Amino acid sequence: MIAHKANTLDEKQIKLLALLAVGTAEADIAEQLCISTRAVRTETDHIFNKINAPNLFQAVLWAASKL
Repeated sequence: MIAHKANTLDEKQIKLLALLAVGTAEADIAEQLCISTRAVRTETDHIFNKINAPNLFQAVLWAASKL
């Protein structure tokens, strides 16, 4: 597995991950970030790929240890 630094995520991705971590609905995230719900899903996939997380639980664990 490749080691990643916290700065691999930009500010918008960090905010999106934080919102997902507390259970915010995709539609609410989209509204807060001024993007479409499809963009929320796409960006979530990009985040997971960047940090090698297979799911939200693993992404939240990564964030807790790296951010």
